[in-house]
Amino acid sequence: MSFIDPSQSIRLDPLPLSICKQHQITLHLLRLDLIHPLVSGNKWFKLRYNLQQAKACGASQVVSFGGAFSNHLHALAWAGKQLGIRTVGVVRGEPEYAQNPTLSDAAGWGMELKFVSRAEYRQRDDALYHKALLASYPGAVIVPEGGSNALAVKGFEDLFEHPCWQHVPNPDLLVSACGTGGTLAGLIAARPATTNVLGIPVLKGANFLYADIQRLLEESGAGPVGGWQLDLDGHEGGYAKLSADLVQFMRDFYAETNIELDPVYTGKMMFRLHKLIAQGTFRAGTSIVAVHTGGLQGRRGFLARGLI
Repeated sequence: MSFIDPSQSIRLDPLPLSICKQHQITLHLLRLDLIHPLVSGNKWFKLRYNLQQAKACGASQVVSFGGAFSNHLHALAWAGKQLGIRTVGVVRGEPEYAQNPTLSDAAGWGMELKFVSRAEYRQRDDALYHKALLASYPGAVIVPEGGSNALAVKGFEDLFEHPCWQHVPNPDLLVSACGTGGTLAGLIAARPATTNVLGIPVLKGANFLYADIQRLLEESGAGPVGGWQLDLDGHEGGYAKLSADLVQFMRDFYAETNIELDPVYTGKMMFRLHKLIAQGTFRAGTSIVAVHTGGLQGRRGFLARGLI
């Protein structure tokens, strides 16, 4: 996506939180949310080669999948408009969702919204379902939910070459929220050899992500890779579910840092990381980099409903 150059916007911000001082932890936040207001955070990395390949093979349209407040569909719609590629979003849920801020933006940028039942949406990775979609949308390529495939993993390959890493060249631990696994696989494949990776899944019952992430690593050519794990206890009730404690944590975090978190991904990641530090999980002197994966546009739906 040559119309966006993230090289000048990515930062590593120190987070001198009181809990870190107490436990002698050095914490930085990788500000991928600053890349672009519309193709935010991890979406730039996950879409860059998917859309490049679509252009190279002469595809007339890209079909992908997401929920009613999908950061992925939001970013894909804007990027497709900029690149002159028609986009189709297969959306889990009812047509009434078309009026929400996320999907209103997407439709305004030219994305066709195809609303499907939850039963049909569960077929999103099925080869026969893909065949039927391609028959309905000739000349299309299909990008998986969240953009998570081998090309998404490749999209992170040069992240650690950015100048911001001069300040923290070899952190002990890299921590990121995890949804479909593509971002975490990309970070695992690209990180410095001595850096371990911790993923915080934002959905309940996410043990399946171990296999999905290994598959993405193998499909991308990284092969079976160690030095990473998942913490399955940071979901706060399930995908897009909020607890009162999470909401209060996000408010307190903003008051202390002046940095906004989204309640679906980065809020849960930081909340869980904060708990782990408070529990003494990491030895004194550990250097941690948490990844702000963007997604702040999704706050609008929660704000409109008075949930945050």
